[in-house]
Amino acid sequence: MPKSYSPIRILGIDPGIERLGWAVVEKNAQRETKRIDSGVKKTLKSKEHQVRLLEIYQFLSGLIKNKKPDLVCVEKIFFSKNTKTALTIAEVRGVVLLAAADNRIAIKELTPSELKLAIAGYGLAKKDQVGYVITQELSLPQKHLGDDEIDALALALYGTYGK
Repeated sequence: MPKSYSPIRILGIDPGIERLGWAVVEKNAQRETKRIDSGVKKTLKSKEHQVRLLEIYQFLSGLIKNKKPDLVCVEKIFFSKNTKTALTIAEVRGVVLLAAADNRIAIKELTPSELKLAIAGYGLAKKDQVGYVITQELSLPQKHLGDDEIDALALALYGTYGK
């Protein structure tokens, strides 16, 4: 008797304080993967740092409650020449991890090179190569997607692999 398959919904997050990429994809019972929704959450530089982090937390909490993902995939921090940027991304990642934990959602973390290898077959793939694979696998229109949204879609798609 064949093993039954449960649909899975993944939330991919590309952490950033100014622009946070997010995407929700689902692999259904027929094992077809489709984009449910995606976008970029922007915060204003004029707001205090902690207020921006709170805004991101509230956005993510609402998104999780609304879209009901089974898993959150988020990029790990990679070494950066700009320490301030790396620390800020670390803070945003902390907010992402907190929102997922607060809603009892499993978390998968991976580096940008692990993601590129899984999606495009090459750990040093360029953004346009990853974007091409994403548009093909998710049957997206050939409209321009920003880098943050592409990264989030790639992370969400990665979460469906092997499921």
